[in-house]
Amino acid sequence: MFRRLLPFVLLCLPLGGCVTWEKPGATDLDRQVDTSACNVEGYNRYPPFLQDYLAEPAHWEPTVETCSEDKKHKTRTCTTSGGYWVPDRYETRDLNDGPREAIFNACMFRKGWHQEQH
Repeated sequence: MFRRLLPFVLLCLPLGGCVTWEKPGATDLDRQVDTSACNVEGYNRYPPFLQDYLAEPAHWEPTVETCSEDKKHKTRTCTTSGGYWVPDRYETRDLNDGPREAIFNACMFRKGWHQEQH
């Protein structure tokens, strides 16, 4: 049992704790079956509704000059970066993600599961 949970535990450690669904006497297979059923219920009631949105508006990236001096050889080296146009950047979000998660959680609670932080 511990060997199956080890990768999950190692993944959770850097995150400061993870939340899992637990049910007294239930097996991993029971969790997978109920999780799948609740996911289906959530997607049936709230199918993906994707929306594109402007994540970063177009802008001019200003020119920046960075210089360093070599006092021993009395030289100065400069590099220039920036000075170009950055177009609009769009991303996509699922507007039904929140309601779908609420349906999933309600379904899991209804089936006798509860969340535990590890």
